[in-house]
Amino acid sequence: MDNYRKSVLPSGVTVCSEFIPSAYSVVIGLYITVGSRDEDEKKAGISHFTEHSVFKGTKNRTEREISLAIESRGGYLNASTSREWTSLYVHVLPEEVNLALDILADLIGNPKFSEEALEAEREVILQEIKMFNDSPESLLFDYTFKSTFGENHPLARLIMGSVESVNNIKPKDIIEFWDKRWTAERMFVSAVGKVNHDNLCDLINRKINKKRGDIFAREFPSVKSKRINAIAKPDLNHKYVALSFPSFSYNHELRFALLVAGTILGSGMSSLLFQKLRQDLSYVYEVSTFNEFFSDAGIFGIYFSTDETKLQDALNTTKDLLSSLEFTEEEISTAKERLRGNIVISLEGSGNRMERNVKEEICKGKRSTISDLLKKIEDVSTEEVNVIAQNYLKPDKFVLTVLGEEDNVAW
Repeated sequence: MDNYRKSVLPSGVTVCSEFIPSAYSVVIGLYITVGSRDEDEKKAGISHFTEHSVFKGTKNRTEREISLAIESRGGYLNASTSREWTSLYVHVLPEEVNLALDILADLIGNPKFSEEALEAEREVILQEIKMFNDSPESLLFDYTFKSTFGENHPLARLIMGSVESVNNIKPKDIIEFWDKRWTAERMFVSAVGKVNHDNLCDLINRKINKKRGDIFAREFPSVKSKRINAIAKPDLNHKYVALSFPSFSYNHELRFALLVAGTILGSGMSSLLFQKLRQDLSYVYEVSTFNEFFSDAGIFGIYFSTDETKLQDALNTTKDLLSSLEFTEEEISTAKERLRGNIVISLEGSGNRMERNVKEEICKGKRSTISDLLKKIEDVSTEEVNVIAQNYLKPDKFVLTVLGEEDNVAW
């Protein structure tokens, strides 16, 4: 039995919930469909800055009182910003749902935005950027988006912004952004666990009073990929590599075929890339494929790191493998079974279910059942997966991003 329900409230807020009778808790996420791709380049990072800022105190609670209200009851409160949305989420016991929604409503509806607090948080974000820049993997993937979509493409914008752009953001900019973009029709509340849908809707109706806003068109300018993007970074023992191309949107008919192909190519120790680059040749410690699907685009890639002496050999080996790629029925069948198992296991977690439900509603306007999702994977044909291999996974489709290298690398 599917215990999933959805309502669109008079305010414009979309509410979806999934009741799990055996659950001992409730996860609630409040998503606003505005992210880094929707920003002015000169003020890149303003979505992330706004997310931080609402936690700096409201008209009803101090900064500490916000976190203490949830944590003192054993709950968890956090937030995040992505390219397409900003989210605030809580994990609480069922008897604390009223409190959880009170806190979420206070955060999105009554932030104080005091100038002193915002200036203090600016320094925190600048520290976060510096910490991020010390992580080769994190830095590589930001550069990978620029290589894949183009330096000035909205999807290539830094989620946290740069030191320069964060310093450009004034308190009045945050207040204006929050007022114009954090509006009711862009808000989705997703709850999973021991939750009553009607009670949830009633609480949201009473507590969340955000106004409706103007509809904005999301930009998707032409892609201007960079064939090789080598970024020097001294004092690294490894060279960090991503091979990538612009792929499919969340709703594209070939999305599941790409997931199957990516599983065969680079998911886990039995994958083709792991067997070749690590087990056979000892070029790398780790290698994997990655996917991300957006409302109107996507990115697919291969990631590994290696030392300078093995870098070109690892790239040449990867190129040879891609050039001759053709998947067997047995490989495809095994990959589909693996994907199905991964999905079922991951969706045992209420947090993962909450995120999947809301992403389905945001991107598709409806949520597929888990059975429907598993059937879509099962229905992927051998022909479809080999269309991916022949038309998309060829070396000339990929751009190369290397962190820690200058220009003496070929692809």
